[in-house]
Amino acid sequence: MSEAITVGKGPYAGDTNQAIQKAVDAAAAAGGGTVVVPAGTWRMHDALHLRSGVRVVGRGKPVLRKVPSVSSRILDFLGYGHYEFTVAEPDRFRVGMGVHLLDDKSGGFYTTVATITARKGELFFLDRMLNHDYHPRARARAVSVFSLVEGADVQDASVEGLVVDGHYPAETFRLNGCRGGGVFLIGSQRVRIADVEVRNFHGDAISFQQCVDVAVVDCWLHHNTGYGLHPGSGSVRYVMRRVRSHDNGECGVFYCLRTTHSRLEDCELADNGKAGISIGTRDTDHLIRNNTICGNAQPGVLFRSAQRRGGERTLLRANTLAGNAVEGGGAEVVLSGGLRAVWIDANTFEPAEGRPALRVAAGCRGICVTGNTTNGAPQAPADVTVAGDSEVRFEVPADFPAVGPEALPPDGARHLKVETLPAWQEPQ
Repeated sequence: MSEAITVGKGPYAGDTNQAIQKAVDAAAAAGGGTVVVPAGTWRMHDALHLRSGVRVVGRGKPVLRKVPSVSSRILDFLGYGHYEFTVAEPDRFRVGMGVHLLDDKSGGFYTTVATITARKGELFFLDRMLNHDYHPRARARAVSVFSLVEGADVQDASVEGLVVDGHYPAETFRLNGCRGGGVFLIGSQRVRIADVEVRNFHGDAISFQQCVDVAVVDCWLHHNTGYGLHPGSGSVRYVMRRVRSHDNGECGVFYCLRTTHSRLEDCELADNGKAGISIGTRDTDHLIRNNTICGNAQPGVLFRSAQRRGGERTLLRANTLAGNAVEGGGAEVVLSGGLRAVWIDANTFEPAEGRPALRVAAGCRGICVTGNTTNGAPQAPADVTVAGDSEVRFEVPADFPAVGPEALPPDGARHLKVETLPAWQEPQ
């Protein structure tokens, strides 16, 4: 393990991402260690790429601020698996710059975010392969857009004490949450994000995809154009605690595809442009407790419609939900049709006058509603709107399963090619 490295002096002098990255890479080469980023504003021409075994610590809340992007149309048909591109205005780009490649037929994981490593004439070379074919006829283009902190295939890493500033609205291109965020993890294990403020990012504040054992604690996410928290794409066994996620363009928390066994606790989710919390397809085994969810444009908690299985085995306990569904009316908690095994217990509801605390669509089974209060009074069946043949019981379930990170079995990450998990320990 190396001694702590302080950025901004000696061999790590500078005020851009390159100085920070040089220190992080040096710590990783020494077997791991701590990199200290002092107060100041650091201009980001590419992501700060986390490395395994390295802890990045801000002192005095240094600001990582994105520089506005440049863009140009792609000239050639680019092929999946290649590492090069050509553009109409090559002098807008340079080696070391982060770049996002896409066309009108690509989206989500089919776009490419990479770093330019070399140039030869009109050709630019990348550190990552192209995830898709990109064609000029489909308006293929390159844009210098990227996450400000990224961990790709890293283990035992952490970042804390930073301010991440996406420089929106000066940054005009929005990065999709499958390929980036203010802080973005993909394919990583045992990563901790603590005491990080993410603001003004044109996209999601914190997104982690295909990850195992992530902790997001004591973070402040606000005035981003996408989601506040976006756990997704099969991520399992994670904790989100004491996070303030407010005034973001979309949901405060968006559980995406097949993400399971988490805890969301002691968070504040307020005044977001969509739901406070949104749970969807195959998002199961979550514990959501002790959160304050208020003033969001859509329901405080929205269980989305699912193809076959939705937010099953989710325990919603001891949360305060007030004044949500600001736009268009609606309930504080909405369960879409066909859901199974949801327990709503000991919550405090303060819906707007004339609105229900809870709305259950048709075809739901095993929905239990216990110990809640609505506008100061014990919850009554009249506070719950039930459609069709849905089954709602006002009694404690006898056999509700254990949920949260501790409940994931040792083989619960095989879909991410992790054959056996160790016993759960929150990343530190």
